[in-house]
Amino acid sequence: MLDTQIKILASLYTTLLAAAVISLLIYGGYEFKSPVVKGKVIQAMMVDISQIQSKPTKKNPSKKIQPKNNEKTVKKVEKKVEKKIPPKPKEVIKEKPVTKPIIKKTQPKIDIKKRDRERKLQEEIERKKKDIARKKEENRRKLVQAKKDLEDLAMKTQEELDNKQQVTNVGNTKGESEANKKAQLLVLWQTAVRTAVYKKWNKPASSQKNMKCHVKVKQIPGGAVVSATVVTPCNASTLVKNSIIAAIMKADPLPYKGFETVFDRNAVFIFESE
Repeated sequence: MLDTQIKILASLYTTLLAAAVISLLIYGGYEFKSPVVKGKVIQAMMVDISQIQSKPTKKNPSKKIQPKNNEKTVKKVEKKVEKKIPPKPKEVIKEKPVTKPIIKKTQPKIDIKKRDRERKLQEEIERKKKDIARKKEENRRKLVQAKKDLEDLAMKTQEELDNKQQVTNVGNTKGESEANKKAQLLVLWQTAVRTAVYKKWNKPASSQKNMKCHVKVKQIPGGAVVSATVVTPCNASTLVKNSIIAAIMKADPLPYKGFETVFDRNAVFIFESE
C-alpha cells in the first residue's frame, strides 16, 4: 500500500516537473528548431504492411542489399520540375522612335532693288521687241501698198496711152466733121471713166443682172472727184448704189489727159452690170 502511494506521488511530481519545464521553455522565449537531416534525398514509397507480412522474404546473408542510386532520382525530379516551370517571358524592350531634328529652311533675303532693276530691264526688252515687230508690220504694209500703187500707176499710164492713141486716131480721121470727132471723143472719155471705176468696184453678190444706174460725178480739171451722186433712173439696191459711189472715190482721179475738149465738170455716167 505504501509503495503504491509512493509511486503515485512520484508520478505526480514528475508530471508537475515536466509541465514546469515546458511552460518555462514556452514562455521563456525558447525557439524550437526542427532537426536538419543531412544527407541525400531518397525516393520513398508507401507499401501495405499486410503484403509484406504475407510474403516474408528469406534473408540471404551472402547477398548484400545495395542502396538505390538516389542521384538519378534527384536529377529526374529536377528535370520534371524544370519542365513544369514555364519559362519567363522575355522582356520586350520598346525602342523609342528616333525623332529627326526639324531643320527650318531659311528663305534667302530678297534684294528689292535688284528685283526692280531686273523687272524694268525685262519690260524694256519686251517693249523693244514689240516696237521691232510693229515696225516690221508697217514696213510690210508700206511695201504692199507701194507695189499696189505702182501697179495702179502702170495701169493708169497704160490707159492714158490707150486713150491718147484713140484720141489721136479720132483727130486724124479724114472726111469727118469736127462735131463727129468730138462726139467720138466724148464716147471714148465716158468709156475710159467707166473702165477705171469698174476696176475698183467690189460688186456685191446681190447685184441684179440687168442693173443700170446713172451717177452724176462732180470733178475739177485734172480729173479729181469732188462728189458722186446716184440719180434716176437706177434699179439698183441701196447696197449696190453705195458700192458704185465707193468705187468712183477709189478711182480718183478719173481719166482727163487727152479729153480736155470734152471734159465736163458735172458729167453723168451710166454704170451697168457686166
